[in-house]
Amino acid sequence: MSKKKLKITGGLLRSRLITFDDITSLRPTKSFIRETIFNTINVKEMTCLDLYAGSGILSAEALSRGAKDSTLVENNPVINNQIVKQYNNLDIDNYSLVSNTVKKFLTDNINTHYDVIFIDPPYETNLLGETLKLLYEYGYFYNNTYLYLEQNKASHDKRLFIDLMRTHILLKDLSIGDVSYTIAKKRA
Repeated sequence: MSKKKLKITGGLLRSRLITFDDITSLRPTKSFIRETIFNTINVKEMTCLDLYAGSGILSAEALSRGAKDSTLVENNPVINNQIVKQYNNLDIDNYSLVSNTVKKFLTDNINTHYDVIFIDPPYETNLLGETLKLLYEYGYFYNNTYLYLEQNKASHDKRLFIDLMRTHILLKDLSIGDVSYTIAKKRA
């Protein structure tokens, strides 16, 4: 199986690499999008929740840039083993990895306070809409500051943001190539 390498774009681990097996279901967030995210959101001393963590690059980037800690939720055990291995190689230890579905995590988790929530579900699914509904229903929107959403440009649907707009304002809603991404901030 071939390997993919991702470079962390900023912070203490800038230019360090995350290497992982080229699994077709993984679509790591591109470096220029990560730079946009972290130029928009100052994550220093913030807690992060990384839903559908995949390669773990969003949390690695946030932790490199001074986030206090990150909780990664990923239900694929092969991918989880890769995240643990890569984070060990980078000496990242201020994270927790939850091997479960996002739905189970969001409905069972007692802590709903995360400053930054990354949501990057597999494309060609309804998981983004389902996840946004769960976040709203279980109070995660009220206890956070920033949200990052990523989806396939072809399936970008503004109607998904109805609940989100009650609590957040859109800072960026952009498309690059086949990727649409949105950064939102909690209303004052």
